[in-house]
Amino acid sequence: MLDLGSTDFNLAVPNIDASKLEVASSSLFDEWGAYVDQSLTLPDYSLFLQIEEGSINGWGRIKSTAGALVIGITAYGGLMSGVEIISKQLRATGNFLSDQALSKFSCAKSDATVKRKGGVPAAIQRLFVRVQSGELSPAEASILAETILGNNAHEVPGFLETLSNAFRNCPRRPQQAQLPLDEFTEIIPPEVNGSELPKPRTRRAPDFPPPLHYRVEVWRESKRKRKQTKVTVL
Repeated sequence: MLDLGSTDFNLAVPNIDASKLEVASSSLFDEWGAYVDQSLTLPDYSLFLQIEEGSINGWGRIKSTAGALVIGITAYGGLMSGVEIISKQLRATGNFLSDQALSKFSCAKSDATVKRKGGVPAAIQRLFVRVQSGELSPAEASILAETILGNNAHEVPGFLETLSNAFRNCPRRPQQAQLPLDEFTEIIPPEVNGSELPKPRTRRAPDFPPPLHYRVEVWRESKRKRKQTKVTVL
């Protein structure tokens, strides 16, 4: 199975009862699953959601077989455009999950930390961008793509060759293209004029969250299989 992307969120909200945590987690999964079913044009995939108490720590992940991913990508014509479209769909599902989590657990955006990680489609899309900008040669991109896909690529005979051809044929851009930055945040330091130095900051003692008590796991192994739930005392 290929990792298509994941979303992590930490919500600074009070602890809730274990039964309510299970109900809220299951409801969040259902809403997320319904959105993914409508928005992600892959024939099949698995969904996994984990919620831990002690604040609310959540993690959602989407995975699929290489065959299902290739079917979804090639439905849009060329591999380059297909990878870009599927990547956008996956980012939208991650945004939906984090937004619904804030609503479900009554958490203000200022009290939430969300991190999104692109999976295989986002990684391949970045290879296309780097080839277009001249940062990578098509041959180098093909080697990296094979590393990203691993043994899963052999589930679809001829896919690596087709991908290599797509790298060779993708249009080049005269200027450097900007990489998709859904996984990165740039921190720009303040400018210092002359000998002026920034004032030292007083370190604040870290706020340690209370220990975790319960973990709820909700998953669906494919679009056609039923949802399963597991509650663990930590």
